[in-house]
Amino acid sequence: MHHDDASGRAPRQGLEPETPSPADRPEEKSHPEYRINIYRDWCKSCGICAAFCPRQCLSLDADGAPVVDKAERCTGCRWCELHCPDFAICVREVAKPVEDTA
Repeated sequence: MHHDDASGRAPRQGLEPETPSPADRPEEKSHPEYRINIYRDWCKSCGICAAFCPRQCLSLDADGAPVVDKAERCTGCRWCELHCPDFAICVREVAKPVEDTA
């Protein structure tokens, strides 16, 4: 037996992680998309939504008003909606078109 290092252990062979073939991989599910609506007439620009969004989907413009900056990052947690003191933000899942399998 051949030993590569001072520990006296045999070299490790064949321990490379296997890449599953496309047929063995689970189907990738696309995550849902969400639309974030900000009702400007109700918003007082407190910044709570932007400050605490866990995915940094919202930012503040030059006037301090929230804007949807990265909607594609939204996971639909609705943190912004639940914590808005003025009920000025709404998060809704975007309906996907139904595919015809016939």
